[in-house]
Amino acid sequence: MSIAKSMEESIEKSSWIRKMFEEGARLAAIHGRENVFDFTLGNPNVEPPAEFFEALSECADTRGKAVHGYMPNAGYPDVRRAVADYAAKELAAPLTENEIIMTCGAAGALNVVLKAVLDPGDEVLCPAPFFAEYTFYAQNHGGVLVTVPTRPDFTLDIEAFGRALSARTKAVILNSPNNPTGQIYSQESLDALSALVSAAEKKFGRAIYVVSDEPYRRIVYDGAVVPPLFASFKNAVVATSYSKELSIPGERIGWLAVHPEAAHKEKLLAAMTLANRILGFVNAPALMQRVVARLLGAG
Repeated sequence: MSIAKSMEESIEKSSWIRKMFEEGARLAAIHGRENVFDFTLGNPNVEPPAEFFEALSECADTRGKAVHGYMPNAGYPDVRRAVADYAAKELAAPLTENEIIMTCGAAGALNVVLKAVLDPGDEVLCPAPFFAEYTFYAQNHGGVLVTVPTRPDFTLDIEAFGRALSARTKAVILNSPNNPTGQIYSQESLDALSALVSAAEKKFGRAIYVVSDEPYRRIVYDGAVVPPLFASFKNAVVATSYSKELSIPGERIGWLAVHPEAAHKEKLLAAMTLANRILGFVNAPALMQRVVARLLGAG
């Protein structure tokens, strides 16, 4: 065996996505890209907004010492401040730059969180259906993804969560609006889950961090509202990216925010900042951090 058994198994499990992507490319070559709708890898089918290209041009023209150098592993302080000002309104919490870490997309953010909190054998609960990569993310850090069934309409099954919570539970991943179902979890269901998680924390004597993966938060229709996670959970982290709302998945830029009242907040932030470095991300892309700051009005 030339590669790790775990990777051999992972390749086998994930190969169907790659095969579908390659088939889409084959069909596009025959019928034209405009005639093939490829939903395999999540590439947006709309161009980034004009404001993005304007900010990108301005930032690319910036000259100066260390403009493309290292910065604090959590990201540029002024960028984190701009994100915090924005996120405080979006998430209904008094955030500062000290609760923000810039990341290599939401995927990077989730891996940073799980690296920071998981010990070998710890469990991560997640409602199903779910984004398939969550399984790999948990495995990356010695954890085990435990799926929890949802109701027929894909809303949270609170009773099922109650049965799944155990002494091994260390984290819960929520994804709302959900990929792949589009379901938005209601404030009532989040509050009910919060009561269960709080009871489990007291019973098992450990913090259980609820992590919300939110790259689709702003892509909602017909007046739908995505409830802010921080209104229901204190031991909570929000991870997001600009891949979907700005149509720039290849630029790998996102952030994570920690609830200001989260248990062990300072240690959690320190662990995630270190994880950003030692997982090989080092820091989020410098150019994209500056672009984000300009789009948020800080640049």
